[in-house]
Amino acid sequence: MSGGVLKRLWLARLALAGLLPALAGQGGAAPSREGARPLPPAMPASYYGMEEADRDEGLMREIVLGMHNEEREALGLSPLAWDSALAADAARYAREMAQTNLFRHSVRASRAMPSGENLWMGSRRLYDYEVMVGSFLDEKRYFRRGGALPDLSTTGRWEDVGHYTQIIWRGTRKVGCALAENRNYDYLVCRYFPAGNVFGRNPLDRDEGAPSQYAGGGR
Repeated sequence: MSGGVLKRLWLARLALAGLLPALAGQGGAAPSREGARPLPPAMPASYYGMEEADRDEGLMREIVLGMHNEEREALGLSPLAWDSALAADAARYAREMAQTNLFRHSVRASRAMPSGENLWMGSRRLYDYEVMVGSFLDEKRYFRRGGALPDLSTTGRWEDVGHYTQIIWRGTRKVGCALAENRNYDYLVCRYFPAGNVFGRNPLDRDEGAPSQYAGGGR
């Protein structure tokens, strides 16, 4: 394993521990809309003696689908398909966060179609796409397979597994993601349709039924 890859993995572990600026926006992990504040400057990749991470829409699509569907396949779930309309709507909101420098979930009514939403934010071009999606999948360690939302996490907070449960939500069929950046930060937005994280249900339930209360993919 190369030194660059090892360094990125080390930085990713620090980010997950909250010691570097990388956040996954699921419930309490993202500032509320009312409490959001502009973020402070972040250190560039060169500060850590690293080259900037690759950025390419085709590569992002490949990695997002590959990592999402690898996890779904392991659970016997149908793969997700990429949806360009979801990706375009995600890009619009990613650009909004980059312009305002405010990391927070979008208002559901502002989304072009009803969809779940997972967010990630980190220092500009410091993290690979694998690290971004990996932060969602890392929540698997807290997932209570036999529970029902909101009782799905060993931590007692469903928000601690909400990215992961949206990824593996049986009824979800499509995903579209986009990344936007400003001088300091990358903002990843993923949209999911149909949205998961329905209260009273488990992501692996076979009979979706009519949801009585909707929590959303990320919020």
